[in-house]
Amino acid sequence: MKAGKIDINNLKELILDQISSNNQDVLVRPEIGEDSTVIDFGEFVAVMSSDPITGVQEGMGSLAVNVACNDIAANGAQPIGIQQVLLFPPTTAEEEITAIVKDINQAAQDLGIDILGGHTEITDIVKQPLVSCTAIGKTTKDNFVTSADAQIGDQIILTKWAGLEGTAILATDFSDQLSELGMETEIIEEAQQLTEYLSVIPEGLLGAELKVNAMHDVTEGGLYGSLFELAEAAEVGFEIEEDSVPLHRTTKKITQLLDINPYQLIGSGAMLLTAVEGEKVVDKLTTAGINATTIGEITAQKRVVVTEQGEIELNQAPQDELWRFLAEN
Repeated sequence: MKAGKIDINNLKELILDQISSNNQDVLVRPEIGEDSTVIDFGEFVAVMSSDPITGVQEGMGSLAVNVACNDIAANGAQPIGIQQVLLFPPTTAEEEITAIVKDINQAAQDLGIDILGGHTEITDIVKQPLVSCTAIGKTTKDNFVTSADAQIGDQIILTKWAGLEGTAILATDFSDQLSELGMETEIIEEAQQLTEYLSVIPEGLLGAELKVNAMHDVTEGGLYGSLFELAEAAEVGFEIEEDSVPLHRTTKKITQLLDINPYQLIGSGAMLLTAVEGEKVVDKLTTAGINATTIGEITAQKRVVVTEQGEIELNQAPQDELWRFLAEN
């Protein structure tokens, strides 16, 4: 099997089809395109999601916190805290453990959440440090949002830029290689700073307030992968204009230099929202200081990207470009 997030067919066959349902208080269960569970607590619901960080050399603590909390935000919930699971190989230095925990704590402080507990272990099962976070948040029962409620005719909105997280990872972990290929230091440093945009909590809470139909944060598989997952959850199609998808200038330069498709590059920090009155949502997000762009529309069946060369049908979720690049380098 390929490294990276397990593909949708295997996820369904090997994992989801083996899971039974027992408790009526679970309102959102494990499904393709749904990254969090939603649990009924009367007037309120608890929202929970877990994510590991792999394939990253630096800043993994901050990424783990933000990625887990972004899943919570995609349901329109306010994160409260995280549980952390830290696995280290025996060769790990004590200073490295301290640095990762400080990174996690700083990210939690920045988001205004608590570290609730977790587990730390030294084990030779892993070859490098592995960080996994479970985030928990809450909202009211009538205010949570899912991926499955996207409606035909909805406009599709993307916040910030596609490929945001992947750009920052490449600029951090492969800075020497980029320099050797002639990339300007200014571009590399600017790309490294994109980690400042990793949280989608503001747009998630605003999207819920505006009663958007669906939200899904952009993660592995990039924009195209996340669009496919949202469409799978809602059993709909989509049509987007590739030229309308916003890319940060550093993403354009780095992906072109490394021959990477930016639309299939891991993209935490961006959120997909679907709404009947998309322009109204874009205006509200923009007024709140969040870049937002309408990139297409939810359709009945076909999943289409319109490019300068013609239409591309997305009949399956793509492999993330970061994992492809890591495998080749």
